[in-house]
Amino acid sequence: MGKVTMPTPGDTSPYPAAPPAYQAPVASSSAGGGAHRYQAIPEADTNPTGGEDDDLPDDFKYGTTVSQCDVDIRHAFIRKVYSILTAQLLATTGMGILFMFNQTVNTWALQNVWSLYVSAFGSLGALLGLLWKRRSYPANFVWLSGFTLLEAYSIGFVVSLYDTTLVLQALLITLGLFTVLTLFTFQSKFDFSRLGSILFFALMGVLLVGLVQIFLPFNRTFDLIMAVLTAVIFSGYVLYDTHNIIHRLSPEEYIVAAVDLYLDIINLFLAILRILSNSRD
Repeated sequence: MGKVTMPTPGDTSPYPAAPPAYQAPVASSSAGGGAHRYQAIPEADTNPTGGEDDDLPDDFKYGTTVSQCDVDIRHAFIRKVYSILTAQLLATTGMGILFMFNQTVNTWALQNVWSLYVSAFGSLGALLGLLWKRRSYPANFVWLSGFTLLEAYSIGFVVSLYDTTLVLQALLITLGLFTVLTLFTFQSKFDFSRLGSILFFALMGVLLVGLVQIFLPFNRTFDLIMAVLTAVIFSGYVLYDTHNIIHRLSPEEYIVAAVDLYLDIINLFLAILRILSNSRD
């Protein structure tokens, strides 16, 4: 028979004492190495699916730059940029050859100068459309094609006014300089994005002087100085834009990167052409 515990004197309760209140177990140990009590298991995550961007690869999430992407994606981005740039330069070169060596086209263009203004303003409009649809395929390629053809027409019109030898020299110098600057940028650790504000204000100054020159032409020496300054500015823009396409743009903005470099090359070419022309005269 089991042992019966008798109530103590003064205990009038007919029921046994209530058990101690439950407390969540907390991990602890006694100073002398006593028994351990274990920590409670945390509650499960009630939102295991995460954000809506979790299904996208990290390389294509908003705010990811090319430099933060996988090596294969970086290489694919660079191939796209320079393939598009090469196609633009070939189209522009072909238009220049057409203007210089086809007398019919050359004569028509010189007799219809309004076409130059149409192509200039049209290329500006196409550029704005391209920036608007830069991530919408195939609209971005349609705008890119229109912009390139209109810009190529303007360049073809301009080079037809110069000697063929000068144009060829300017082309080779421009391509050589662009190649050297590009390789230098890829190998350098310098942050060329610091040049942005300097280049912008320098370019604004050159454009202002060019606007004044339309109404009050300067002498040839001053024009040579301005051409040299313009070449220096766009050489800086080659460094700046080449750095930015890797460190500022996302992998989906390869068309914007190609257009930036294309405009740098075109303006650098025109500046060098002016330098050679003024130096010869």
